Amino acid sequence: MGGVQPLPPDAPQRIGDYTLLAALGRGAMGSVYLARSRGGRPVAVKVAKAELADSPQFRERFRREVEMARSVGGFWTATVVGADPDAERPWMATEYVPGPTLQQAVHDFGPLPERAVRRLAGGLAEALVAIHGAGLVHRDLKPSNVLLATDGPRVIDFGIARALESSGLTEAGIVFGTPGYLSPEQVVGSKITPQSDVFALGSVLVYAATGAGPFGEGATSALVYRVVHQEPDLSRVPPGLVPLIVPCLVRDPAHRPTPARLLELIGPPSNDPSWLPAEVRTLVEQRHTQLRELPAKPPTRVMGQEAKPPTRLLVEEPPQPVSPPQPVAPAKVVGAAKVVGPVKPYTPPAKKSGAKFKTSRAVGLGWMSAHAFAALVSAGIASETSGAPNGVRAAALVAFLVFALAAVRLLVGVLRSPLTIDIGPDGIVLSNGTESRRLPWYAISRVRVDAHHSRPWVMVWLVGAAKAPESLGRGSFHTHKGGLRVYPISHERYRKRRERDVAEIRSALAWYGSSVYDPR
Repeated sequence: MGGVQPLPPDAPQRIGDYTLLAALGRGAMGSVYLARSRGGRPVAVKVAKAELADSPQFRERFRREVEMARSVGGFWTATVVGADPDAERPWMATEYVPGPTLQQAVHDFGPLPERAVRRLAGGLAEALVAIHGAGLVHRDLKPSNVLLATDGPRVIDFGIARALESSGLTEAGIVFGTPGYLSPEQVVGSKITPQSDVFALGSVLVYAATGAGPFGEGATSALVYRVVHQEPDLSRVPPGLVPLIVPCLVRDPAHRPTPARLLELIGPPSNDPSWLPAEVRTLVEQRHTQLRELPAKPPTRVMGQEAKPPTRLLVEEPPQPVSPPQPVAPAKVVGAAKVVGPVKPYTPPAKKSGAKFKTSRAVGLGWMSAHAFAALVSAGIASETSGAPNGVRAAALVAFLVFALAAVRLLVGVLRSPLTIDIGPDGIVLSNGTESRRLPWYAISRVRVDAHHSRPWVMVWLVGAAKAPESLGRGSFHTHKGGLRVYPISHERYRKRRERDVAEIRSALAWYGSSVYDPR
């Protein structure tokens, strides 16, 4: 099935000077329709949700998206042909590109061949030259924001783009971008420059060539941790593309090439107009055919229904969203509606929670057993019957006391209920298996990791009106340094595992609780 779907019954027949013909999809911010101008030109019209139209902040953001998309022009981007941010429901019309997104093409037909990835790289680099030349940083370049047209790619969605002079990571603590394609500087909160888009470009090319991003898949916290602390996985990238992609994914933005330099590395484009794989070209032709077969105007409705004959759409569920959504965006990630629909029906995944961490009885029991064994061995050496010299026996006695005390301490920990901490979009939830305590982000004034040697803790400081929860054991919610100790981070685990858990919890706090996270 193509991306063009029948208009839903509640859709308007006209937006501005454009007659709506079909639905292209529905997103978190609104709906996208295929329409015709008065002169017969096909366009894609994005219309905001009615409930968002009452928000002055949303209208300002929509107005900014229109201005920025217009400032770039149509060079490898979808040209804006009309807009009204002040309408009852703000809308924007762009040229209609009858091609799939890169994400849809790779999902349905597999990775692109090396020749096509090079052509994609050239088109995207040229688009970034135009975007940066207009004084903007896109900040959300990803496979679902790249349309594949017969003459080259198009970059869409300027919903979170920013002017260079104001392109910082946060606005009132909001983190912008998509996990897996964020640059390291976006994750840690450093200054964002045009080179941040170059990092995203490198990630997009890895996806196009392999079908997966350079930092894998998984929870948001895991993705942002890998971006900052691990090397990208380029093991499946064709060798001929590695020299082009590696410089884009350098952690230091100052050492990444500019888009103009990338164009030099790519070299002159191929003269072959059929740069897309045959399956994708066929899909594009099918969408051209659908476009030609659409009526000049939608059927007239009578009292909200079709005059003749009634369509199945009146009794079916609304059409599926236009594009397979990216990993569920936490409250801190901002995106916008997309322009084209999927080639196949898409069922959204079940809602996922945030990052979870759990204390371990098994690990504590293992360490306790090891210390108890060491204490028994030391006691045997310290015994008078061992025949060991007095100095050795004395040292063994000291070792016995140390190991025995450690074993007792670990035993106490094993007997306590394990704790689970869930750091997610709505706050922090601590559970011991029978009871839970929830700390919403609005009740927290500050949160950080108190990394004290072998006993690091998640600590929070509550707002003045918030009441400290009752303890769930293991020292949770006890006062310390004017705040509350919430969760003991891997006290029972070995050093490297503890350090890894500390790093991942910090990443989760920075992502989900960016407005209150203290990185110190």
